[in-house]
Amino acid sequence: MSYLANFRASKANRMLQKIARVLQFISAIVSLGLFSRRLKAILTRSHDYSKSDGAVEGILAAAALYSLIATLMQFALRHGAPKVLRWLLVLMDILFVGAFIAVAVLTRPNGGPSGPYKGACARPRGVNGLVPQSVRNRFHCHLPLGTFVLAIISTLLHAFTAIFHEIRDKIHHHRASDNENLHNEGPGAHGYMTKEEKKHAKRNGLAH
Repeated sequence: MSYLANFRASKANRMLQKIARVLQFISAIVSLGLFSRRLKAILTRSHDYSKSDGAVEGILAAAALYSLIATLMQFALRHGAPKVLRWLLVLMDILFVGAFIAVAVLTRPNGGPSGPYKGACARPRGVNGLVPQSVRNRFHCHLPLGTFVLAIISTLLHAFTAIFHEIRDKIHHHRASDNENLHNEGPGAHGYMTKEEKKHAKRNGLAH
C-alpha cells in the first residue's frame, strides 16, 4: 500500500477531514454573508445587479448547503459513508474546486466583474480616480475582497478533501474476513480445546 493510501486510511486523516469539512462550511457561510450584504446595499440604492453577482451568490449558497450536508455526514456516518456516496462526495468536491476558482476570478480585486472596484463602487470617482470613502462605505465595496480571499481558502479545502478522502472499503473488507474466519473456526480448530469448549462439546454430544 502506498504512502497516500496509508494516510487516507489513518485516523489522523479522518480527523483532518472532519476539520476541513467544518472549515469549508464556515468559509462558505461567512463568504455568502459578506457578499449578500454587499448585494443588499447595491439593490437598495442602485439596483445594479449583474449576472456575475448572481453567479457568485448562487455558488456560495450551494457551497454552504453542500458543506453543511457533508459535515453532518462526516460526523454522523462511521467511516464517512457508503462507497458510492463517498465517490459522489469526491466528485462534488472536485466540482466545487472549479466553482470557487470561478468565484475568485469574478471577485478578484483587479478587473473582477463582481470585485471591489466594479458597479456602483467604480462609477462615482473622486480626486485622482479614487472612489470616495463615503461611497465605498455605503455600497460595502470592500466586502468582495473578503469573498475573494475566502474563495481561495475554500478551493484549497475542497481540493484537500477530494485528494485525501478515503474511498476504499479496506477496513470493512478486513472485518468481514475476520468474522468469516471466526465463524468457520470450531472447537479445537487450533489443535486443542479449552475447558469451556470441552464442556460445550460434551453438552452437544461432540466429545466424550
